[in-house]
Amino acid sequence: MRNTLIMSVAALLAACATDRRPSTPTTVRSAESEHTPASAPAFRLAATPSEKLGTAPAGFGLRVGDQAPDASLPDITGKELSLAALYQQGPTLVIFYRGGWCPFCNLQLHEFSGSQPDFERRGVHIVAISVDRPSEEAKTQAKQGVPFPMLSDSNLVAHRAYKVVHVPGDAERKALANYGIDLAAYSGEHHGSFAVPALFLVDRGGTIRFVHADEDYMTRPSAEQMLAVVDRVLGAR
Repeated sequence: MRNTLIMSVAALLAACATDRRPSTPTTVRSAESEHTPASAPAFRLAATPSEKLGTAPAGFGLRVGDQAPDASLPDITGKELSLAALYQQGPTLVIFYRGGWCPFCNLQLHEFSGSQPDFERRGVHIVAISVDRPSEEAKTQAKQGVPFPMLSDSNLVAHRAYKVVHVPGDAERKALANYGIDLAAYSGEHHGSFAVPALFLVDRGGTIRFVHADEDYMTRPSAEQMLAVVDRVLGAR
């Protein structure tokens, strides 16, 4: 699996570099302002197979029933937000994504942005976390019209606590560099690590109710799948 993913990185990053988009915009209300982002890129993100939904590779991710870790992380304006405080406001879907340089992450953010009202009607808030520094997350938010908080974890505090740190090998780093992806420029740090894409559903009491992580970054649980998870796990309608 790892070799296959590394071999495919050239194609996906070439798509990322061009970031081709249809010309028809959609209007999405942002937490800070109104955005009119371009539509999602032309390539597609595969939904997680149903039999794999709610799984995580060995050594990655916390478990259902664990207490969700707290961390104070800056949003796109640099304001520190406490994860624990977010959980206390209501059930929260925590999305760990690789970074704004990843086209599959952008597809995921775009999809969940469009479905955010469906989550809000169920009382579920969304927050997205990456190692990107606030200025880079601000660019991603503007491009994708993200209406929920995007938090910067450049020092991997939350990533480590949630056990979702991906440390790329030499071949993967070289492939990223060859396509102009400067990880240090995105994060402002030199560790070169980023998230294994992961989703955690945390209830108001701070207990993790659902976990999904996958090293195959080209497949992600869809918004539709996660709404069904919310209905099943939290009994929301």
